[in-house]
Amino acid sequence: MNSWYEKCMPKVKDIKPYIAASVEDFKKTAGVKSVYIWGSYFDNINNPDYRVRDIDILSKTQFHSGDLIAIDKKIIGDFCSDSYLENQGYDPLAVKFSKKFLKIAKNIDCWAISSDRKLLHWGPIFINKKESEEMNQEAEKYASQLTGVERKKVNKSAEHIRKNWYNSYGKYINQHFKDMPTGWYKTENIKMKDITSKAIKL
Repeated sequence: MNSWYEKCMPKVKDIKPYIAASVEDFKKTAGVKSVYIWGSYFDNINNPDYRVRDIDILSKTQFHSGDLIAIDKKIIGDFCSDSYLENQGYDPLAVKFSKKFLKIAKNIDCWAISSDRKLLHWGPIFINKKESEEMNQEAEKYASQLTGVERKKVNKSAEHIRKNWYNSYGKYINQHFKDMPTGWYKTENIKMKDITSKAIKL
């Protein structure tokens, strides 16, 4: 079932069984109200042979954005009692949610909608859609120039070509975030209805 993420830019049909099998785990996570899938997988869900660059899972949660933003990679990796977390100013349930979400969501971009209707992403990200789209376009252009393969032709390319293209794309994106700590990051100027209208509730 997990063989899909061993492939570089897997096809929609490779991912679909994994998404279906993981839905119940996401829903059972304490603090999760509902789960959505969005991004390029959603945009191409009816095109089984489309190769997706990213897989985005979005959880609507009961946690305030401030409690999620306080959580970073270090506290996720530590084994701490609820009383210790509370004394340090953390919401223990929000920490447990983050740990479980990240454990379930291997090779997936983790997003969350907080109780105060903010959109958050695990790991550094551009704060608004315009910046994100511009960076993606720049990264795709960089990968295409470096590999000699246009984005639209990557879909039908051999595995090693896709891997080179994807690695080049990732390298360009990552250099902009290399000094930023890992944790929950809040986006800005996002309307919830714009997100849910472009997502599938699982």
